Amino acid sequence: MMTPPDELETVIWDFNGTIVDDLDLVVRSVNVQMAKRGLSALTRKTYREVFRFPVEAYYREIGLDLEVESMADVSAEFFGLYVPGLMACLLHAGVLDALTRFRKSGMRQFVLSAMEEQLLLRTIDHLGIADFFDAVYGLAHLEADSKLSRGRQLLADCRIHHETTLLIGDTDHDAEVADELGLSAVLVAHGHQNEERLRATGCAVFGTLQQATNALAAP
Repeated sequence: MMTPPDELETVIWDFNGTIVDDLDLVVRSVNVQMAKRGLSALTRKTYREVFRFPVEAYYREIGLDLEVESMADVSAEFFGLYVPGLMACLLHAGVLDALTRFRKSGMRQFVLSAMEEQLLLRTIDHLGIADFFDAVYGLAHLEADSKLSRGRQLLADCRIHHETTLLIGDTDHDAEVADELGLSAVLVAHGHQNEERLRATGCAVFGTLQQATNALAAP
């Protein structure tokens, strides 16, 4: 994996688990689905050990039969459980400080997320952080598959220079996306995957966003 650039001009943020702390809400929502199907509940620990993209693969691993149910139906069910609690979720510690420090340094900031885009925009606006971002890119559906194609669109639309751009995320998919796009990445182990899994990517991994921001030496 590429190391963070010495001269940073652009930061691309993942959203769920990186900016917004929705881990407990996700686990609660998934466990309602598990109980409905007679499957064992997940703990925070087991969830962070198994969650991955595409989400379809993760659902299969935890026991859902997607030969019988469609991913579209499972996703719609999940979001029916998840969305009502989303606006009660808070920013992760250190997010506002990082956004402010990067902005004061003159960096452009973007969001690239596997969340459906209109829901993503509403949530960012509700959290009061919309003004920090030059653009927000999400998906056109609820199935949370790869955000790679949207990442390519983001780079092209906003004329982002690969060599001076950093992606900040909380999953190995963020590392994969950064690698495919030719970007540097740092991962924060406060979200949807545990530190062990993140370190396996070869990216720089930090326990908190404050640690990551300080290591990047943003003024």
